[in-house]
Amino acid sequence: MTLSRRYPATCHRPLARVPALAVAGLLFMAATARAQPTFAPSEPANQPMGAAFGVKPGRVAWAFDPAATTWNGTTNAPGWWDDSNTHPDAVANMLSATLRAVGDAADDHDAWRKIFVDFNQRKGKGSVGYQRGEKIAIKLNLNQVHDHGNGANASYIAPQLVEALLRQLVQKAGVAPVDITFYDAIRGVPATIFDRCTKAFPGVHFADSTGTDGRERAVADRTKPLTLTQGGVTLYFPTCVTQAEYLINVAGLKGHTLAGMTVCAKNHLGSLFTADGAPGARDMHESIAVRGRGRGPATPVQGMGVYNGLVELNGHEQTGGKTILYLVDALYAARHNEYRLDSSCRWESAPFNKRWTSSLFASQDGVAIDSVALDFLRSEPTLATIVTGAVDNYLHEMALANQPPSKTVYDPEKDGKPLKSLGVHEHWNNDAEKKYSRNLGTGAGIELVSLQPSSS
Repeated sequence: MTLSRRYPATCHRPLARVPALAVAGLLFMAATARAQPTFAPSEPANQPMGAAFGVKPGRVAWAFDPAATTWNGTTNAPGWWDDSNTHPDAVANMLSATLRAVGDAADDHDAWRKIFVDFNQRKGKGSVGYQRGEKIAIKLNLNQVHDHGNGANASYIAPQLVEALLRQLVQKAGVAPVDITFYDAIRGVPATIFDRCTKAFPGVHFADSTGTDGRERAVADRTKPLTLTQGGVTLYFPTCVTQAEYLINVAGLKGHTLAGMTVCAKNHLGSLFTADGAPGARDMHESIAVRGRGRGPATPVQGMGVYNGLVELNGHEQTGGKTILYLVDALYAARHNEYRLDSSCRWESAPFNKRWTSSLFASQDGVAIDSVALDFLRSEPTLATIVTGAVDNYLHEMALANQPPSKTVYDPEKDGKPLKSLGVHEHWNNDAEKKYSRNLGTGAGIELVSLQPSSS
């Protein structure tokens, strides 16, 4: 059965009344309703593929607390990102609960220790934890942030979550602020994140596309390239990633106008540069497109069993090869990558029931966490025309990277060492029970741990 745990939560406030759908949401849904294939898994439920790993192999922790998010969905001053609308104590409790579940530990300190030791053992470093002076890079999805303001109603990683993660790393994992860099190489770090974190922990680094206002500029390291097997394009990662010993991937939960959905795997499109230092995300688009744009130049739509650049992007030694933890910020899930937050982003499906998604997901397995995210996204009626096409092709290819359905030899470093399985993929039994093979005791796939506040 699905493992359910409870944890203390604070800052409980009544939910605001749900207003009518925004005009922009209706227009987008109408525009995308035409000629889009609905998503349906190509394999039966609870048929895991790939190799699970982690302290508890295949475990994905899901914290849900409606009290964390009480924004009314319309007011810009203060916005959703203000502490009066997104409550720091509740968010910090959610993060703590997911970390303890992922690390299978009774406290946060031990959870981090076990996560680091498990990672280092898999990397052949022995039974060692984090060592003072080792650098950690954290990729934030800031795709809708184009300056250093507050972003208005742009959808980006919640400032409360960023500060809570920073506080965890410093106070529980023992990492000095000066050894931590949060970044999005092709976007801006908003003041809502930068100001509170640098005030609380002076010395912490933030890198973005500008390098102004106290941020550092993300620059390409040309010594550790990513060369895509299909197309032969060579791309580069920022130095804050290549100089780090560890990486944490913090993604948002939303659909995508090209790829069907965007969570952890696609988050690293914000980690890429071309040879001339320009953003490299567009060079990935052709191999990840599973649905038509409905506007602009057409991009070929991919099906199942074909090459997908996300496999090499996330299998590279500088990305997945360094990632100790994957987080999905689902406090306010947006409809898609270009959609600004408003009241229409509340979800109809259970247990959300026309409220904000108010959730946080965590895992050591990047394939497992994206698989769970897809099951949540595909089960939400308001996203039926967005999460369409062969959305999980990349998950099949990643899980079976050693023998992928496409027959591609995935070798992102071009060193003659093809990728092995990058994690485990499966779909749950149904959207009411949300059970995976480890929950059911029928297989060695995903385990979804459900965490709820004690008073919900």
